Amino acid sequence: RVQNIKVTRSIKEHFDVPVVWGGYDPTVNAAHCLSLCDYACVGEGDQTILEIAERIDLGRGFDDVCNLAYLRDGRTVFNPKSPVEEDIDKYPWRDNTPDRKYFIEDNQVVENYPVINDREPGSYQTMSARGCPYKCTYCCEALLKDIYTGEKFLRRRSPADFVAELVQAKQQFNLTRIRFEDEIFGMNLKWLDEFAPLYKEQVGLPFDAYIYPSRNIESILKTLKFAGLFYCCLALESGSEHINKKVFDRVYDRDLYLKTVRVCKELEIPFYSDVITYNPYEREEDLRQTLDVLLEMRGGFWMCINKLFVLPGTKLAEQMEKDGVVVGDTSRDAMFNYYARLFWISSYSSNARRYVRAIEKIPLFKKRPSLLNPLAVKALMNPRWGCSVLKFHASQILKRAKGAPSVNASPVPDTALAPVESPACSP
Repeated sequence: RVQNIKVTRSIKEHFDVPVVWGGYDPTVNAAHCLSLCDYACVGEGDQTILEIAERIDLGRGFDDVCNLAYLRDGRTVFNPKSPVEEDIDKYPWRDNTPDRKYFIEDNQVVENYPVINDREPGSYQTMSARGCPYKCTYCCEALLKDIYTGEKFLRRRSPADFVAELVQAKQQFNLTRIRFEDEIFGMNLKWLDEFAPLYKEQVGLPFDAYIYPSRNIESILKTLKFAGLFYCCLALESGSEHINKKVFDRVYDRDLYLKTVRVCKELEIPFYSDVITYNPYEREEDLRQTLDVLLEMRGGFWMCINKLFVLPGTKLAEQMEKDGVVVGDTSRDAMFNYYARLFWISSYSSNARRYVRAIEKIPLFKKRPSLLNPLAVKALMNPRWGCSVLKFHASQILKRAKGAPSVNASPVPDTALAPVESPACSP
């Protein structure tokens, strides 16, 4: 919002034009945003922005345009909500041309800035669907889903339209890979069975996507592998039934999750797993359950550890306010830092369990987790060395902690291994 305010003020200083804000923040905090802009778009804005443009061309006002909120005589007016468009094939593909695109950085404006510049060379990002089948309390999708209660919130593009966009993008940008940014990609097996052969024949590029365990996961992953899936995110978030069900309101089946891990490995599909921690509702018992699931996965995957970030207006934000709970209390950071390191270690090797159990026998690591260097432990995970090297490493750390000189390099500081503080979007 800080950048939005800065740009809006600059526009107002130089132009006599109305400013419309859109996105999640204006949708949930319209009244507050309207102290900073002229109009807030509440919900989806595809048709709304088109109608605004038409009204401007005709010299007409747009106080009656659906999905808009604005101030009148000091009170917030919410116009009627238009129904969601179920046939999203009607919408044009993303405009990747540089025409009339502006990028602002360091108080400088770059004109004719192509959106594709924001991607890794040779990569392209797009979505086959809007919405999510789930309603996790920390996610903005749950609130947006509530806005459109009774309507078809989860909508998919037809495989033909989706593949046609990718064919054009491949030709236009000389692509080498594609990222599908759907909340969950490929859950509908019927849609996937139609998409896969079209994509393989007409596009044929490797792609990555967000995957989630479902009852047809084996068939889904085999079909995705056939089409070109070379990497995926398989988010765990938490291995605790308590956190998943009572705090996140998240669909979670431990056995199904581990089955999905096993199938990914059998099909040789590399993956990473997200974990959300530093959660004020999280008990040590919950952290141990997460660690147990990660150890059961038997290594060979990447880890992304996220600090819980609570979006205003979400159900989790409302519950935390009701409970008087806040994010940012550092009194338990030593515990979280300790388990975050164990989470990383669990991903390194199928042998990780024995190393984690050895580490757990050294109380100093739990008391002072900055002494525990996951990268050093990873280096020790060599079958020729075994846990005897870990014991030597631990003895050196104990000497260092007492002020004695150590033959080892200094442990990695907390900041070097800090979890990412970002909203968790994967279910």
